[in-house]
Amino acid sequence: MRKARRTAEAQQDPGASMPYPQYGYPPPGPHDPNMYMAPPYNPAPVYQPAPGQYYTPQPMGMPGVDQAGFNMPTQILQNPAIANMALQYGQSLVGQGKEVIDQKFNQYVSTSRIKYYFSVDTAYVAKKLGLILFPFTHRDWSVKFNPEEPVQPRDELNAPDLYIPSMAFVTFVLIGGVSLGLQERFSPESLGIQASAALVWQILEILAIWLTLFIMSIQSKLTIFDILAFSSYKYVGMIVVIAVSLVMPSAYHIALIYISAAVMFFLVRSLKVQVLPETPGGYDPEEGSKRRTYLLLFMGGIQPLLMWWLTRHVALPATTT
Repeated sequence: MRKARRTAEAQQDPGASMPYPQYGYPPPGPHDPNMYMAPPYNPAPVYQPAPGQYYTPQPMGMPGVDQAGFNMPTQILQNPAIANMALQYGQSLVGQGKEVIDQKFNQYVSTSRIKYYFSVDTAYVAKKLGLILFPFTHRDWSVKFNPEEPVQPRDELNAPDLYIPSMAFVTFVLIGGVSLGLQERFSPESLGIQASAALVWQILEILAIWLTLFIMSIQSKLTIFDILAFSSYKYVGMIVVIAVSLVMPSAYHIALIYISAAVMFFLVRSLKVQVLPETPGGYDPEEGSKRRTYLLLFMGGIQPLLMWWLTRHVALPATTT
């Protein structure tokens, strides 16, 4: 009876240990009710800048890496001697690259030759424009040459240049845009199409003339820049034709006929002195003269066609009542 009471008291006592603990494990201690509760939350203090100060974020470092190694290139570049050496080395590289580009470019195009075609002044431009539009009264079409160096266009009226053709091309595109605007047909796309069409036809014209010279075996003083210059003088006449159509639309065809005749006469007379006669060893001098005449007629004859083709959609049409 007493033994049964002791067993019951042992079962009722929560702090009593197990009568037979498992082998290899220590006997369990008294139960703590707070052992499974989370510790109290203590938030980290938030940085509050003082009035008038700004927060500057600090760079985060990588664990196990010395942060001083990242600042080494910056410290090297901050050295004046090293910075000057790097600057001089970069300038030398740029200079060497420019020399290589100039050498490669000069193998195909001579910059001094291009500068020659743009050596003009105001007096030359005014006289040349008058010669293109009114060539019928001009007598001396010969080009004077200097034995030491070629005569620049500003010193020789009959010499070809590229300044007037380039400016005339840009002006033609702009005045074409004005004409399209007055017709309420202007758009950036139409202006681009006009410029692209004129450029494509110009390239085709130069290729056709150059191919004709090659096929007919005609010896001449003409270079690719001379052909470009003479074939681009028509833009001066095209500007006049469009300007006349803006003032008087009904006079478009009259202006086109006169300007076409003037440009064709100017081109034939200017190119006539540029084409060399056949060599004495040729088979037939008369046949060579005919070929040169055909070349001049071809170059002069395509000018009115191109002028009409490039201005027919741009010029202000005559109003019909």
